[in-house]
Amino acid sequence: MRHKMRWWWSLPLVHHRTTFFLTFLMLFPALMAVFTQENEINMPHQESDRIASLVEFWAKKIGNHIYHLSNAFSQYADIKTNFENSEAKLQENDGLQLVKEMATDVTNMMKFKVEAVKRIMNVAEEASLDKEYKQDEEVEYYNAKRLNKFYPPEHKLKGELREGFKRLTLTENSHFDGIAVNENHSSVHVPTNVYDKAPDVINAIRWSGRLDRTFKSNYELDPTLSWQYFGSSTGFLRQYPASSWVMDEKDPDLYDARLRSWYIEAANSPKDMIILLDVSGSMTGLRREIAKHVVLNILETLNENDFVNVFNFSVETLELVPCFRDTLVQANLENLGEFKKALNYGETKDIANFTQALTQAFELLHRKNSKYNKSGQGSQCNQAIMVVTDGAPYNFEEIFAKYNWPHLQVRMFTYLIGREETKVRDLNWMACANKGYFVHVTTLAEVREQVLKYIPVMARPLVMYQSSHPHVWTGVYADIAGRRGAPGLREGYRLMTSVSVPVFDRKKTSVRTANLLGVAGTDVPIREIEKLVPPYKLGVNGYSFMVNSNGYVLYHPDLRPVHEEANAEVQRRSRDRQEWFQDILKPNYNSVDFAEVELTDHEPGPRSNHSELLALTGWRDYYSKLRRDLIEQRGGEAVLDVKIHMDGMKRVVQRKQRYFTQKIGGTPFSLGIAMPEGYGKYKVHGQIELSRVIQDPRGAKAMDHFSTGNWTLHPDWVYCEYKYDQNRVDQSPEDLMKDFLSRAQKPHWKWRSTRTRPPPEPAMNQAQYNTWKPPAHEDDRRDNYYCDKDLVQSLLFDASVTNVYASSNRNMEDQLEGKNPVAIYITLLYSSVRHYFGMTTAFVATRSGLTRWIDLTRANPMDDAAQNNHSGEPHFMKMHNKAIDEVWYKRAVDYYEEDNEAYVYSVPFDAATRNPDDVLVTATRAIFIEENSYRKAPAAVVGVTIKHSKFVEYFKNETYKCPSYPSRDSNCKKAKTCESKSLDCYLLDDNGFIIASENDDDTGKFFGTLEGTIMESLVQSEVYKRVRIFDYQAVCLDTRLEPSIASILATPLQWIRWMANWMMGNIFWMLVKTHLYTLWDPNQAWAYTHTERDIQYPDLEEPPQDVFDYKEPSLEEPRSVDLPEYLADDGTEEVLPEVAAPDDIPRSFDYDNATEGSGEEDVLAEYEDVLGEIYYDIDGMHPDGKVPPDYDPPYGEEDGDFPSIESRTPQLPLMNIQLAYINKTHPRPCDKEVYLYKLQNHKLQQEGAYKPVKGKLSNCHTNGCGRPFSVQKVISTNLILVAVNNLCPCESRKVDIEPVEVDYNETMHCNRLLLQHFRKRPSTCYNYHPDEHEIKLCGGAGALGLPSLALLVLLTLVHIFNNLSFGS
Repeated sequence: MRHKMRWWWSLPLVHHRTTFFLTFLMLFPALMAVFTQENEINMPHQESDRIASLVEFWAKKIGNHIYHLSNAFSQYADIKTNFENSEAKLQENDGLQLVKEMATDVTNMMKFKVEAVKRIMNVAEEASLDKEYKQDEEVEYYNAKRLNKFYPPEHKLKGELREGFKRLTLTENSHFDGIAVNENHSSVHVPTNVYDKAPDVINAIRWSGRLDRTFKSNYELDPTLSWQYFGSSTGFLRQYPASSWVMDEKDPDLYDARLRSWYIEAANSPKDMIILLDVSGSMTGLRREIAKHVVLNILETLNENDFVNVFNFSVETLELVPCFRDTLVQANLENLGEFKKALNYGETKDIANFTQALTQAFELLHRKNSKYNKSGQGSQCNQAIMVVTDGAPYNFEEIFAKYNWPHLQVRMFTYLIGREETKVRDLNWMACANKGYFVHVTTLAEVREQVLKYIPVMARPLVMYQSSHPHVWTGVYADIAGRRGAPGLREGYRLMTSVSVPVFDRKKTSVRTANLLGVAGTDVPIREIEKLVPPYKLGVNGYSFMVNSNGYVLYHPDLRPVHEEANAEVQRRSRDRQEWFQDILKPNYNSVDFAEVELTDHEPGPRSNHSELLALTGWRDYYSKLRRDLIEQRGGEAVLDVKIHMDGMKRVVQRKQRYFTQKIGGTPFSLGIAMPEGYGKYKVHGQIELSRVIQDPRGAKAMDHFSTGNWTLHPDWVYCEYKYDQNRVDQSPEDLMKDFLSRAQKPHWKWRSTRTRPPPEPAMNQAQYNTWKPPAHEDDRRDNYYCDKDLVQSLLFDASVTNVYASSNRNMEDQLEGKNPVAIYITLLYSSVRHYFGMTTAFVATRSGLTRWIDLTRANPMDDAAQNNHSGEPHFMKMHNKAIDEVWYKRAVDYYEEDNEAYVYSVPFDAATRNPDDVLVTATRAIFIEENSYRKAPAAVVGVTIKHSKFVEYFKNETYKCPSYPSRDSNCKKAKTCESKSLDCYLLDDNGFIIASENDDDTGKFFGTLEGTIMESLVQSEVYKRVRIFDYQAVCLDTRLEPSIASILATPLQWIRWMANWMMGNIFWMLVKTHLYTLWDPNQAWAYTHTERDIQYPDLEEPPQDVFDYKEPSLEEPRSVDLPEYLADDGTEEVLPEVAAPDDIPRSFDYDNATEGSGEEDVLAEYEDVLGEIYYDIDGMHPDGKVPPDYDPPYGEEDGDFPSIESRTPQLPLMNIQLAYINKTHPRPCDKEVYLYKLQNHKLQQEGAYKPVKGKLSNCHTNGCGRPFSVQKVISTNLILVAVNNLCPCESRKVDIEPVEVDYNETMHCNRLLLQHFRKRPSTCYNYHPDEHEIKLCGGAGALGLPSLALLVLLTLVHIFNNLSFGS
C-alpha cells in the first residue's frame, strides 16, 4: 500500500486536479455568504451609490474569506472547544487582597536589604575603632582600576602583570549582568581627585577591609542582593563583589561616591537652601568660572527632597531664574536644569550689596514671615545659605543678630573665590558664628572637593545622636552595567533604587567632633521588585507600579527613561542595538510624576490632569484621591477613565480601570495595581496537578503536553529558578522548565513556592535561627530553588488544551501514508490553499505565558530552527514571545469587546521600507471563557501570520472584480473597479493605518498622510474618533550650528600652530592646576561691565519674545513652538546647555585685541582650549558647547546626566539624512501632544448590520468637481474598506500622527515649573543637637609651600615622562 501511495503522490495529474479544487475551495466561503445577494445587486446610477455597492460587496467577500481561512489555520475552534470542555473556571479577582499579598512580599524583600546594610554599618563602626594606621604599614587591597592588566606582546615583559597591578580571578556572573566578579573579595575604587596614599584615605581602606566577611555573609543569607558597598567620607568606594573598573584611558575617572544620591541622602536630612552668587564687577574671568562651578557642584549635591533657589547679587538681589520669584523650588532634575542653563547668562557689574542679599535670603527662609513656608512647602528641616563671593567688606553681624541668633536655625556656608588672603577673616567669621563652614577656592580643580566639605557639617546633628541610624531609600535611577566592569552594555541601563545608612565615628577625643565615616548601601534592581508582582496574576492589560513620597514613579509600564526617537533609524537597521548606538537617558527620567503617566480621559489641555487623579486638596469622593493615597501610603481603591497609548504612541485605547494601592512597609514607596473593568474582574483558573501526572497509570509525563508544535515561555517571568544560579550554565526558560518538570516527577518533590519571608527576628533562639537560615553546604545551596506552583500548573493546563497541532507536525509523506484517496486529496488541497494565500505561521499564546506555533512554510513545521525566508532573522514567534505582553495579544483582547468574532489585523509601521518578502500580516483573535455576558475572562489568543505580498494579491484580485462578473473581463472593467485609474482602494485598520492598497509603498503608513482631507471627513462622519494624547516625557531636539568641514583642512602652518598649542597647553595645564601664574600678579582684577554672553542669538537660539497663550492646535494650521529664551533647557545635572562656538559668535570682550593687563582675562583668552579640559572635570561641557564623541560624563549617568546625542554616538557611516540631523541636535525636555484615531464600529452599523458610509468632497476644486468616497466595515475583522474617486484633482491636507511640541507662553511655562503637587516629607529630620556648639571646626585656608619655579620644572618633567610611558 505504501508504494501505491507514493505512486499516486507522484502523479503529474495531481496538480491539475488540485488547481480545480483549489479554486472551488477559495471561492466557497464567499460564494455561500453572498449567493443570495449576487443577482439582486443592481448598479445604481449615482456615482456615490455605485461605489458604495461595490465596496459593500467586496468587504463582505473579503471578510468572509479571510475569516474562515484564519479560523481554519489557527485552529480556533479546536482550542476554544478544549477550553470549554476542560475544567477551566472563572474566579473573581480580589484586587485589594492581591495587592496586599504582593506588597507583603516586596516589604519582606526590602527588609532584607535594610538588615544587610545595617550589618555593614555596625561592622564598619566597630572596625574604625581599630588601632591607628602606622605610616610604614603596608595595606593590601584590590584597586578596581589596577586589576589583571598585562604587558602587550611587543613589550619585553610580554604576558607579565604590569607594575602596580594585581591579579584577581574574575568570573562572569549572570546575577551581576554578566560582569566578571570575584565573590570572595571586594575591590576599592579611588577617584582621580583623591590621593590614595593620603594617611586618612589609606587608614580607612585598611579598616574597611574587615567588611569583606560581612559582604559575603549578607550574600549567603540573601542571594537576591545586588552590589553592596561602603562609600567613605575620604572619597573611596569599597564594593562587593570585586570587579574591574573599566574606563577610557584618555578620560579622567571622576566617579565620586560622595556625589551619589544614596550617599548624600543618607548623610543629610532634607534641607532648604539659598545660594547667593556674587556678580559684582570684580567677579570676572577665572573667578567667574570658579564661582559658577561652585554653584554647579552645590546643585549636584541636592536631591528631590531638598528645596533651593539661586540669587545673583550686586547692587540688587535678583533670582537667577525669574520664574522662581519669592519661593524655593524642589531640587528635581528639571528645576536644576533651569538653574544650570541660567548660569551661562548674565553680566557682572557694580558692587555687591551684601545687606540686601542676606536680608532677602533670611526673609525667604524665616518661618514666621515667609510666604514660602507659610504655604507648607519646602523640606522644613535643615536650612542653609551658601554665599559664593570674592570677598565681603565686613561681617554683617547685625543681620545675623536680627534673623539667626540665638537659635541658629540657618547655617551659613561661605566660599571665598580667588587668592586674596586678606578677605578670609570676615567670611570665616560668618560661617563659624552660624554653625557653618568656610572654604577658600583658588582653582577650578579643587572646586568639587571644597564643595563636598559642607555635607559632614550638615550631618553633625545626626552623627552626634549616635544611637539613631535612619535608613534612606533613593528614588529611581539608571545604573550603567558597564560602569562596574562589564565588557559592554549588554542590557543598557537598568533601573534601580538603593537603600543606605550613615556610618558614624565612635571614637572619643579630647576635642569634640562629629565625624561621618561614610555611608553603607546596597542596590535593589527594579526587576527584582517586579518579580514579586507577577504579571500573570493581574492578567492581560493589567499592570503594577510603584510611587514614592514625592509622587514620582519607580516603575510603570509607561515610564520611558530612554530617548528612543534619536536612534529609531539605527535600531531599525540593526537587531543588535548596542552594536550601533547607545541609548540616551531622558533629562527628567527619574522625576516622572504619577500624574504624567496616568492620562485621564478628561484632559481639557496640557498639564490639566483630572482632579480625580490628583486630588490636590480636600476629600472629593471615594475614588478621587488615588495619587494622594499612594503618597500617604493608604490602602485604597479607585476607578478612573483613562487613555492608554501603545505601539510606540501610534495606537490608543480608552477604558475604565480599577486601581488598588498598598504601602511597602519600611520604605517611602507604595505599590499599586490596575486592572481593566469588565474582563479584568475575573480570571481563568485551570491547572493540572503534577501529583496527578505522577500517578497516571498510563505513564504519561508532564512534557507530553508539549509534544506538538514549537513552544516558548515568557522570557521575563519566573516559573522556577535556582536561588544560587549565578555560576550555572546559562539556560533558556524552556530548558529550565524541562529541567524542573523532570525533577518534579521524582519522589520527594517540594514546590517551595514561598517567594519571600521576613528576616529573622531578634528574639529568635539559636534553634529557631538554625531552622530559618538558608543552607550553608554548597550542594544544598546548589539545589535551593523556587517554583511558582500556580503558574507552573497553569502552564501545564494551557499546554494540554493547546496541544492541537498533531495533524500538522509531520512531513508530507507521513501525512499521506495510510490514507484513502479522498483524505489525500483534502490534505493536498489544504496545503495548496496555505501556499496560495501565503499562510506562514499558526500560533496560540495563553495567560500563563506559553506561546506555541507551527511553521506552515516548511516541509517539517516542527523544525525549531525555522527562520524567516530571506532576512535571516529569528522566527517571528521567537521575537514576539511575551504572550499577554505582546501588542497583538492586548489588542485582540480589547477588540473582543467591539466584535467577539473579529480577527485583529496589523502590519509593521515601517513595512514600506522593508524587503517585501519579509513583511507579514498578523491576524489575532481572543478566546474568552464566558459564563454570561458579565462574567468572562480571556484565556488565550490565537492567530496566523500571512505574507503581505500574498495578502495584497488577494485584495487586488477581489477588488478588481465586479459583482456580476466574477472574472476580470472587459465588461467588468467598464464598471470602474479598483483596477481602474479613477478609483483608489485601501484596507485600513481600526487606528487608521494602511494594511493593503494598490501601492506597496503605502503599507503601514497612516492614512491621513496620504488622504488627509478624506481622513478628516471620516472623523466628521464619526467613522473614526480623534483622541488627544499628551506626552509629558518627551524630548525635543534643537539644531546645532556646525562649522564648515573645510575647517579641518591642514596646512604646514597649521601643523606648526597645533604643535605650539600642544606644548603651551600642557605647560598651562600645570600652571592652572598649581595656580603658579598668579605669581605674576595674584591680586589684579577689573571692575568693568562684563557680559559673558552678550551676543545676538540667531533665530534658532532666541525665538521671538512675543507672548502667546496656549491655543488648541488645528489641523489647518501647523503647530509651532514659541518659548521664552530660558525655556530652551537641556535639563541635565552634569551637562550645561550648549552655546555657540567661538568662531560663530562674537564675544563681548575682544581678547585678541586687548592691550591692557596680563591677568586672568588674558590667560583665559589665550588658553581657552586648555581650560576646556578643566571644564570636563567640573560639569562635562566644553566652552564652545561641544562634547567630544568619546567623552563620558564625569558623574556617570545614574543621577540623570543627559549628554547630547552627539556625545554618545560612535562614529557611524552616514546612513541617511534623518540620522545626520539627529547627530546635529541637542536634546531638551518638553511636552508634546498628538492626535490618535480609533474606529467607532457602532457608527457603521444600522439595524444590527454594517452598512456603507457614503461621502463626497464637494467643490474641492476650481472647476466645481468633487470626490465621492465610500467606507464599509470588513466583517469579522478590525478593518474597513475605503474606496475614493480620484478623478477630481482636489488638494489634500496632510494629517499626521507625529507628536509635536506644545505651545507654552512665558506665563504658562512658569506656572508649570511652579506647580507643586501634593508630596509627603521624609519622616525623620535631624537639624539640631544641643551640644553642637562645642564643635569649633568651621573651615580655613591653605597656601602653596614649594618654590614656584622648582615646582613648575618638576611637574613638567613628570608630565613628559608620563606621556612617554603611556606611549610605550
